Amino acid sequence: MKELKKINRLHKNKVLIFAMFIVFSCMAGCSLQRNPVPIAQMPNAELISIKKVRTWGGQFSPHFQKDLVESIRQERQGDFPLKPDGSTSYSALAISGGGSNGAFGAGFLCGWTQAGTRPKFKLVTGISTGALIAPFAFLGPEYDKELEKVYTTITKKNIFEVRSIVSLLWEESFAETDSLKRLIEQNIDQDLMDAIAAEHARGKRLYIGTTNLDAQRFVVWNMGAIANSGHPDAIELFSKVMLASASIPGAFPPVYFDVEAVGKRYDEMHVDGGTIAGVFFHGFTLDLPAARKEVFGDKAPEPGGAIYIIRNGKIAANPEQVPRNLVKIIPRALATLTRSQGWGDLYRVYVITKRSQIDFNYVGIPDDDVATSKEAFDQTEMNRLFDLGFEIAKSGYKWHKVPPGLDNSP
Repeated sequence: MKELKKINRLHKNKVLIFAMFIVFSCMAGCSLQRNPVPIAQMPNAELISIKKVRTWGGQFSPHFQKDLVESIRQERQGDFPLKPDGSTSYSALAISGGGSNGAFGAGFLCGWTQAGTRPKFKLVTGISTGALIAPFAFLGPEYDKELEKVYTTITKKNIFEVRSIVSLLWEESFAETDSLKRLIEQNIDQDLMDAIAAEHARGKRLYIGTTNLDAQRFVVWNMGAIANSGHPDAIELFSKVMLASASIPGAFPPVYFDVEAVGKRYDEMHVDGGTIAGVFFHGFTLDLPAARKEVFGDKAPEPGGAIYIIRNGKIAANPEQVPRNLVKIIPRALATLTRSQGWGDLYRVYVITKRSQIDFNYVGIPDDDVATSKEAFDQTEMNRLFDLGFEIAKSGYKWHKVPPGLDNSP
């Protein structure tokens, strides 16, 4: 009798495996139709709506450089602190990805305000969950309450909904993000856009990163320029960029942008900026010393300033015994890849800062912190992380001054 049950179980497992094989074979032939940019024209594609508001990461951008020069000329006396020699001292903020761990970064910013040491930032950058935080951080402490609300009141229902198994035959992701789209649209209204545009006009800059999956390249978006464009599609584009930056490929659907190249219209597929970089400074798009020299000539001030990186995750390895199970191995491997990428991101930014004599600072979730839930966007856990970040910053955090492994700083 026992042997018969074993045979029946084995037969059922074979049927299940065969059924899964059929399903995934069908999926391969059921891809959705689109109109992608021809490979040869990918470097030339431009948005149909608003021009000159994005650039490739990893290479110098003449129009972003021109905008940087303009930003220096837009500054008003007293907007930024002065160095002993009378020149302007700049601070930049870079906020990493990390999903629901973004609650830590949100809490840290609010606690930093309470500590009374939070600077006014010349440049704010964000990726993924950092892209959702960045607009509020860019506008300053006056928007701390809005930031706190976003990261302490939501649940996973406000972010995504898992699709049915059957729908995977024709869909491009395991979950749909209509709820996240609505959340972004609720927060990115005309008042917020006007506030961002006003700060942009005063010389501050807000960059968000996405990944062009067709081109396999990082894209930097000048969000303040979008807000300041006066274009009727500005809010829609701004919201789409934020959604794209947080769209984990495979898990969440890509975001498509209408572009044109050589007089023809196409679409670009964009996903989470964290696919390429978990955090970034200016993506090698700018030449900071050259911008100062163009504005001030021979009287250009010495390089300097500071960058502050908020990493919404841990830095150290998190040892764990992994079962011999596909469902366990894949996420563990992805988590390991993400952690390794996080190290590389910090070192890349560090190299840029050393070249420009900029003070390097970063903070992350303490390595000894123990999560109370492994569920994504668990509200109780997000509130705990918010409070953790808040208290760490409020108490006067001693920043890491070099990337992990270069010394034993706290």
